[in-house]
Amino acid sequence: MSPRHAALAFVLLLAFCAVCRPAAAQDDYRAVLDGKAGIFPGAEFKKIFRFPKATVVTFETGKPPATITAFYKKDMTARGWSVQVDDVGKRAAYLLLTKGGRTCIVEALRGLPGRTGFSVSL
Repeated sequence: MSPRHAALAFVLLLAFCAVCRPAAAQDDYRAVLDGKAGIFPGAEFKKIFRFPKATVVTFETGKPPATITAFYKKDMTARGWSVQVDDVGKRAAYLLLTKGGRTCIVEALRGLPGRTGFSVSL
């Protein structure tokens, strides 16, 4: 392979990696939740926010807030978490759980017609 073709192949490889990187970052939320919390069925991943002592994963779905927190209440208690606060309203729901000194917060808020944004903080 000529040096020119090798350079072109290298540039194409870098471009391919740059294009594939966002897809890999989107799968990162599964690693954050792995073994700690389930993933609400049909939820659309939005973004991860990382803080020094917590990570927040945000999603969107067509389900109401109460359905989301009910899912996490069942899922998390099965994983050994204890419910501290379970506050459900018509347009919003808030769930606070603890386990071994750790805290998990699930917040869901009805936004655009038919859509609910929610976050899982661990």
